Amino acid sequence: MTSKTAAPESCHHRLVKTRIIATMGPACDDAQTIRQLILEGVDIFRLNFAHGSHEWLKDVLQRIRTVSDELKTPVGVLGDLSGPKIRLGRIAGDELTCSKGQTIRFVLSRESDETYDLTCTYKKLIDDVKPGDRILLADGTVGLLVQSKSDDGQSVECVVAEPGIIRSKQGVNLPGVTLSTPCITQKDEVDLSWALEHQLDFIGLSFVRSADDIKQLKSMIDQHCSNTQPVVVAKIEKTEAIADLEGILAVTDAVMVARGDLGVEAEISRVPILQKEIIRRCNQERIPVITATQMLDSMTTNDLPTRAEVSDVANAVIDGTDAVMLSGETAIGSHPVACVRMMQKIVYESDPLVSGRGVEASHTQESRRANPITEAVSLGATVVANHLDADLIVVATDSGRTALALSGQRSRVPVLAVAHRQDIVRRLCLYWGVTSIHSKLVRQSADALLQFVVQWGLDSHVLKSGQKIVVVGHTNWLGGSHNLLMVHIVP
Repeated sequence: MTSKTAAPESCHHRLVKTRIIATMGPACDDAQTIRQLILEGVDIFRLNFAHGSHEWLKDVLQRIRTVSDELKTPVGVLGDLSGPKIRLGRIAGDELTCSKGQTIRFVLSRESDETYDLTCTYKKLIDDVKPGDRILLADGTVGLLVQSKSDDGQSVECVVAEPGIIRSKQGVNLPGVTLSTPCITQKDEVDLSWALEHQLDFIGLSFVRSADDIKQLKSMIDQHCSNTQPVVVAKIEKTEAIADLEGILAVTDAVMVARGDLGVEAEISRVPILQKEIIRRCNQERIPVITATQMLDSMTTNDLPTRAEVSDVANAVIDGTDAVMLSGETAIGSHPVACVRMMQKIVYESDPLVSGRGVEASHTQESRRANPITEAVSLGATVVANHLDADLIVVATDSGRTALALSGQRSRVPVLAVAHRQDIVRRLCLYWGVTSIHSKLVRQSADALLQFVVQWGLDSHVLKSGQKIVVVGHTNWLGGSHNLLMVHIVP
């Protein structure tokens, strides 16, 4: 069976492997476009708290959930906290050409009428930088080298090392500079409270610097006393995060390779290597990993991507990423639906090359493993399914750990996970190779689960007579609860 099996629109079901995340924005926030995006293959929608009011986000979230229910297709929702993003203040004329060797100052005052005086949203920039530090502007296209600070501590003088044009409100990056600002800002705290109140499935933390940032976020989530705990996604986009990668992986639930700021903070030529290394380590630790930023960037305005972009997406899939993410392409682009359709095509072609690279459970933390018997049965199910050339592996899961174990095996046979909790069903939307559905029958018996799955598969045109299913479940045989591995041929 291929990595995605198409079904008639009336069924709205497909078996997926590499997942697709789409960022919401004015180009795709209406119900009809959301519907089209789900049908084309979106598994998770991203709400970017850096843009849009809570009122707008609430309306969009309601549309996503309504359409998802109508299509009977679960989709997750990721709330992406802004983090301490530093931006330039207003520039006289809104644009400034910086010539090589030119002197430019950052000043403490919020506004300056001097042409070559810059302000920014980070009040402590002048305190944190020192002579020799780099300040990068306009996505790293313009570089300044810090020369000196004024005696009164009100300004810092820089020289232009990489010339170019800068504009008001553009981003400021300080690679290698230890910032005194907290990773979680006051705005993030307000946005987090909103996200937890509305039960978002995933929370992304921007500009993570160390494991302590993740611990702080999880502590704040615990204090909220929510009935459901969202998946915490550590966004790797600073060199400090690379330095503490092992510590971050030990405490986070998922990872995003945020290549935009990472390509500014780190040497841009290193980004592909860092991406591959992060994906490899996440695969080893059974941590879902997302690859993001500029994946099909040219399709923001063009009908088709460049060949380089197609290769970029395919290589991320082959490397083992669990999900690929679209940002401006869907949020503000001219062709959001076409972008997702193209992404799905690339994923479809690339998925078969990922198969058979599973990692033994002993390589992962205990918190990410099922119990030893379930781990053994899951491994056995993958071996049996591959040996019999089965068409589907079915797993009943309460917490999602068994589904994660099967996802980590990277089997060529797609996995259908049946869970009785809706929040677990949506969380599984990030797991490679796992399609999730909701049913209360999970807690009854293996026979009831099998009958439900077969009927679901036939109705959805995912299964047909004569195909083989490998079922991982539990039974009360002989008066006790036992793990079960069963092979079934669809009648």
